[in-house]
Amino acid sequence: MGFLQQPRTAGWRKAIFQVHLWIGVLLGFYLIAICVSGSLLVFEPNLLNDTPRLPHAATRGPATWNQMAATALEAHPGSKLVDIDMRSSNRRVVPVGLALHGETWIVYLDSFTHRIVAQEVLQRRHAWVEFMEALHNQLALGAEGGMANGVGGALLFVMALTGLVLWWPGPRQWKRALTVKWRARWARLNWDLHSAFGFWCFVLIAMWGITGVYFIYPRPFDRTLQMLCPMPVTHALPSNWKPGDGVLSPDELIARAQQIYPGGKLAYLFMGTSVPHREVQVYLSRNPAVPMPLLEDEVVFQPATGAVLMSTSSAHWTWAERASISIYAIHFGDFGGLPVQILWAVLGLVPVLLVITGYVMWWNRVLKKKWRKIAEKRVFTP
Repeated sequence: MGFLQQPRTAGWRKAIFQVHLWIGVLLGFYLIAICVSGSLLVFEPNLLNDTPRLPHAATRGPATWNQMAATALEAHPGSKLVDIDMRSSNRRVVPVGLALHGETWIVYLDSFTHRIVAQEVLQRRHAWVEFMEALHNQLALGAEGGMANGVGGALLFVMALTGLVLWWPGPRQWKRALTVKWRARWARLNWDLHSAFGFWCFVLIAMWGITGVYFIYPRPFDRTLQMLCPMPVTHALPSNWKPGDGVLSPDELIARAQQIYPGGKLAYLFMGTSVPHREVQVYLSRNPAVPMPLLEDEVVFQPATGAVLMSTSSAHWTWAERASISIYAIHFGDFGGLPVQILWAVLGLVPVLLVITGYVMWWNRVLKKKWRKIAEKRVFTP
């Protein structure tokens, strides 16, 4: 009859079941930690967006970038300009990043009055969000935890594939396997939850697993994309800048970038002038509220001379480049606004449901019987 007609009679299915079972048993608590932290991190941009509430404006005020940077620097003597982050729809508020005594100050200025409206130390805010990020990315264990996380993502992907194979009940019952019978007995309800939710969320779970591997081990994926669609390799020219050399003003650097990409608005300015041979990076976008990697033009400058070290635009990317850049946005649901974030956060907890229902089935089918035998031996042992 074969697997398609009578799947439970296939001998190799039992081996698949054991693989699925033991990966689930071993990864259960790991998956709970990863999924809960991941669902919270879906809202990370919202949680870290502490922009003061000022009347919304799609354009910034008359104050120049130089004036706003100077105001922030004057408020913190001895500090150095790090960045200007304009990745927001409200361009009235200008967050200026400063480096001072090993800390990063974020100074928020009103571009209409170029006055400071709020300020904070980046390292001191939202400590629990930073912990969740460390837990999700590196299991809060550093580089070694990150490598282990890549292996965990691969095993999650394998568990999703084996789960799809095990889900197939045969041609007569496949429609029933798509639903949950909520009034069924507890054991049957538990199975329905595990089976149906696992099937309907298979694509997302497999995606989260394989993209988790990509974040830790990107080279094999990039090589595959390069084979399918050759991507131009862009390297920045070396910078001969050294501490003590001059640095062009933000106004001049941004203006030079806009000469190369007319119509682009500043999304992000990074002043990499803390160590020798560094550069200034200017990112422009016609819509800075869109996640930056998806719609950007980048120009890299030599800080003192303004020589262009590299220039690239997302408008000329191949589909492979867009795919590789979009992986992060797809993983965290950072592409459709708050509705998609809420959906991703809720669906991100489905693996937690699968872990719990899987453990319940393991207890009912295996551990409970063994526990009874152990208990009986204790009772009847003289």
